[in-house]
Amino acid sequence: MNSMKATELKNLVDSGSYKPDPSRVATAMLRRRGVRELLIGAAAGAADRSHGSAQLRHRAA
Repeated sequence: MNSMKATELKNLVDSGSYKPDPSRVATAMLRRRGVRELLIGAAAGAADRSHGSAQLRHRAA
């Protein structure tokens, strides 16, 4: 993994030249608890609208 100074990264971002690897972005996002909770909540919301929502609510209780 290449590391760079914060100023180098800031300059790349500011100029629009920073193109991060999508898999590394996803990995970094999933390390954050808030993002995981957001995704789990979104998945639970979609499950409530599906046919098996009663089973999911029963299991969660």
